[in-house]
Amino acid sequence: MGQIMLKDYIPNSLMYVTLLTLKDILGENGFNALLQCSKLNKYRETFPPNNDKLEVLGSEFTQLISGVIYIFGEKGAKPLLYNAGRRGFQIILEENPAMFGLVGLGLKALPKRKRLEKVFSTGSKQANKLFGENQRFYVSDEGFISEFFDCFWCKGIKSEGPICFGELGFNAETAKWATGDEYEVKEVLCKAKGDDICKVVVSLDPKQD
Repeated sequence: MGQIMLKDYIPNSLMYVTLLTLKDILGENGFNALLQCSKLNKYRETFPPNNDKLEVLGSEFTQLISGVIYIFGEKGAKPLLYNAGRRGFQIILEENPAMFGLVGLGLKALPKRKRLEKVFSTGSKQANKLFGENQRFYVSDEGFISEFFDCFWCKGIKSEGPICFGELGFNAETAKWATGDEYEVKEVLCKAKGDDICKVVVSLDPKQD
């Protein structure tokens, strides 16, 4: 497979949703401190519009995620970005469900594994249209697999462990929406810690109570 790269610009909606969720979680003062640290004070008063136009520099998204990790450390950033990912999915579902093809899927008639395969496969194809051909989805004995060859969550960041926490939260909430159940979601490879790709695995079966 040849070199696959993200586009230089990301959809406005990705930055909008991430900023909105982080502000909600951190509160006004904490959010403003994050923008200051990330050199993104331009977003203090006005967020990008919630649409799919490619008008936000991908490097600005990297600055935002880097700022979260710098302030809170990898351990502290995990619940923050994970919850931001979960809330981000909810906002997209409410305000812009067509962004990742979340309309007209006919999931209710399918078994749960087929629901997950359909929703993740559809989302991956739509994401490739939005961000550039940077990922692939498949199902194996390991689970529902998403591989990212150029990842906007960790692009340009160096870390000790996997740090694509927002993707984990987004996938966890996607699985819950599609099935009504909670699934284990983990990142087993991450470019930020030196791996060739980022690899996220959603368990084949729901978590047991």
